[in-house]
Amino acid sequence: MVTAKDHEQRHLARCVKRLGDFRWTPFLGLLVGRVEDHEAFCEQLLRSEEERPGFLRPLARLIPIDRTFTFQVEYLPTQLERAVLAYADRIDSGSFYVRIERRGHAGDIHSQPLEQELGRTLLAHLREQGAAPLIDFKDPDAIVAVELIGDECGVGLTTRTMRERFPFVKVP
Repeated sequence: MVTAKDHEQRHLARCVKRLGDFRWTPFLGLLVGRVEDHEAFCEQLLRSEEERPGFLRPLARLIPIDRTFTFQVEYLPTQLERAVLAYADRIDSGSFYVRIERRGHAGDIHSQPLEQELGRTLLAHLREQGAAPLIDFKDPDAIVAVELIGDECGVGLTTRTMRERFPFVKVP
């Protein structure tokens, strides 16, 4: 998922459509797409910026998503719990937090309480497995990013290493 800086969505679309299968969403400046390999895609973006300075100017942020599903509001918490728990092995005893960005369903989905619930659930699960994780909002080892776009949900895990290596990988 890529988000354009203000009024730069056409430029961003031209940049990323050459490197993957991207489509517009109903939300201004937001494109979703498929690439074969997130890391290779990010590397290609960096190379393109090196070859053509300013190439990444329209890119506000990129969130790698590796799980997607459609949802109905009443079933979303259960679906998200399963999706978030799938990252437990990658988090283990590290630090993390869960972040939800909602587009659509205003008044029906409340992101912050859902984030807190998912964070507690993941923390409890990891501790039951014998791990010693921490919730850290300043500089976590991992961030479980949940993107709600209308009735579609995407979930991905960004690591500190990925965020340091690719400055455009940002979770709000």
